[in-house]
Amino acid sequence: MMRRGTQSGVTLIEMLLVVGIVGLMAGLTMPSFTAGLDGLRLRSASTTVASALNIAINTADRRQLPVQLAIQPSQNRIVLRAAESRKDQIFDIPPGIKIKRILPSLFLNEEKRDRYIIVYPNGAPPQLIVELENPRGSTRLIQLDPITGVAKVMDRPANAK
Repeated sequence: MMRRGTQSGVTLIEMLLVVGIVGLMAGLTMPSFTAGLDGLRLRSASTTVASALNIAINTADRRQLPVQLAIQPSQNRIVLRAAESRKDQIFDIPPGIKIKRILPSLFLNEEKRDRYIIVYPNGAPPQLIVELENPRGSTRLIQLDPITGVAKVMDRPANAK
């Protein structure tokens, strides 16, 4: 006579139940996870744009040469070109984030037009606002203050359009 030892394990029903619960929890948390990633990308892109604007002002003052600041929504990047320099500084906006518009507008429907600005040494910085947008419609504004010459990042007010 053979004795069967005690068997341990899980049944198929128990395993399906656990997999179902894990799948349900993953489905519920995924939207908030992706929203957090989109927000993080938007903050990162805002910092990149503010840095590019600050570098343009500082480079013009430090080298005492004009700097061309090219804000290119068509290619989703900012390019700095200092006079007498052979190399451009390119600041790419992260994927999924786009340059929505550049204020003040010079022409009607110019949202996708590239903007070229010359920053002069010891000159007043241009009054400029760059608006970035993520896929969820959240926006951030990067304002170049013409008085201080410093770019600062601002969240767009919820009731503003």
